[in-house]
Amino acid sequence: MKKEELVERLRAVLVEAHLVSRGDRVLVGVSGGSDSVALLHLLAALRSRLGIDLIVGHVDHQLRVDSAHDAAGVAALAATLGVPLECITRDVRRESTGRGWSLEDAARRVRYDALRDIARRRGAGRLALAHTADDQAETVLMRLIRGAGLTGLTGIPTARPLDEVTIIRPLLGFWRSELLAYLERHQLTYREDPTNRDPAFLRNRIRLQLLPLLEREYNPHIKALCCQLAEQCQVDRAYLQGAATRYWKRLVKRQGHTLLIRRDGLARQPEAIKRMLVRLAIQQLQGDLNGFEFRHWRQIQRLAVDQPVGAVVDLPGALQLQRTREHVVVRLKADASTPLPLSRNHDILPARHKEPT
Repeated sequence: MKKEELVERLRAVLVEAHLVSRGDRVLVGVSGGSDSVALLHLLAALRSRLGIDLIVGHVDHQLRVDSAHDAAGVAALAATLGVPLECITRDVRRESTGRGWSLEDAARRVRYDALRDIARRRGAGRLALAHTADDQAETVLMRLIRGAGLTGLTGIPTARPLDEVTIIRPLLGFWRSELLAYLERHQLTYREDPTNRDPAFLRNRIRLQLLPLLEREYNPHIKALCCQLAEQCQVDRAYLQGAATRYWKRLVKRQGHTLLIRRDGLARQPEAIKRMLVRLAIQQLQGDLNGFEFRHWRQIQRLAVDQPVGAVVDLPGALQLQRTREHVVVRLKADASTPLPLSRNHDILPARHKEPT
């Protein structure tokens, strides 16, 4: 019997990219949609050959009155494949309202938190998600529209840490059309979420309106080119991050929850390294750069070069930057009352000047 091509391609991705190892326990996030159903079925076909254990995780966002049917479909598939299942229900609307997040952002945050919790309880070191090449193209284009730089244009990573769990996305090299054909060949059913066609969400407008227009009128290969751009940006970003890391020990000193970046050393670096050093500092203290935009980088540039000693820039989230005579200080806003280290001549720092936003 001829081997299923997609199964063999997925095996090659998992092995060659070292996404799983023999003995791993892998939590598969399954919404009940086409992509995640295909991922679960493909992984189930490979579990013996790869020597991995599978668990299915499903999150009910309670955004639709019929969302329980999604869980029922996932449960039926998991039972057929003989894979343990854990379902979690979360009130995404309440989280969105209570925290001031958009509904789309709240759903994503809640989903990742819930799946991470399942992985912890079940001892799964890997969390497999079903993002495809189509998702990658949509993400790159969406970030470009929003003004992303190099890091944003790297798109969706194949693997990244989420606390002690590693998220893996082995389908990033697969097109959705390939997965739909696979589901049809194997007579697998899936649920279609009507919110995926709601034009209120930017991603949906990009997928349903902008990308078809670009394919039809400008370049039929636009999605592949977006994925190619992401790959190129990933390579460039990895080089810059490696270069910035080499300067880190010379230029950055940590004092508790505060990072001190030497201004003289920072000024001598190429612009790309300066930005990467600041990014690394923000990530080390806050964990992410959510809400960080190009205008914030411009404010940081002015702070380091043109603003008086004591000037402050408040960044999105919990961080604040302040200029001293010798350093750019990166710290949590909650620690802003902590005295800053004095410069070598021990002059008292003047009252701070807040950078306008």
